[in-house]
Amino acid sequence: MNHRYKLSQFYLGKGTEIQYASFQELDEEVFTVENLQIVSMAMDFPQGTSKRIRKEIEQNWISTIPKLNKVKILSVRHRVKQDFFEAICQMPSLEKLTFWSSTVEDISSIAKLKDLTYLKLWSFTRLKDISPLLSLRKLKVLSIDNCFKVENYEIIGKITQLEGLELCGDTFAPRNLRINSLKPFETLKTLKHLDLSSASVVDKSYDSILQMENLERFDLAVIVPKEMRERIKAEHPNLKAGYFVDYDFENKKFHDGKQW
Repeated sequence: MNHRYKLSQFYLGKGTEIQYASFQELDEEVFTVENLQIVSMAMDFPQGTSKRIRKEIEQNWISTIPKLNKVKILSVRHRVKQDFFEAICQMPSLEKLTFWSSTVEDISSIAKLKDLTYLKLWSFTRLKDISPLLSLRKLKVLSIDNCFKVENYEIIGKITQLEGLELCGDTFAPRNLRINSLKPFETLKTLKHLDLSSASVVDKSYDSILQMENLERFDLAVIVPKEMRERIKAEHPNLKAGYFVDYDFENKKFHDGKQW
């Protein structure tokens, strides 16, 4: 059994990826798709494409995005500025949303996306306040990566309907996100998957995991004292997968029967 994929809220394995219709520039077909990927990072354009042309394409997207009433799943491979973010927050049917990069500081308009169940915020380099996420009453899966300026991660403990939570630093640098404590997350009683694979917990206490009684998978790459790890594994009623469970830190290999 492949535990890495079976219990993941973030990646279910090869062949399960969302099938997007990808666009760099607008055309009529974009009004017909449900799963849309906008691919317009500077690196995605042909060499020599001027900044003026890229700006024109960006403005066309900004004016059109609020009209895309069929789009339910959106992935934005673009360095999103505030005006682009505001346009996305006017999309009437959006259920799943992934941002690849952003300079946005104010995400308060995300409250307009009442049907959002899945949200990934990657590389929001200036974001400090994530409290607007509390308004997303249907949110089930939340991923925040490479957002080192956020000052109030603890408010996520108030999004009590979450089933998947990923809080990570920069996997490629590498650089761990430092989370003060897991205690604010003890209220996440419906959480099934907690991914802290490129994060560290400052107070080095992991007993809060025992309060997340429905947790099935816990990914944590930092070394935890063996006694503490074995006690939590023994006392937790449902924890059965993830790096915390599957990896033998003493012998630096996966436990027998664990396939990744």
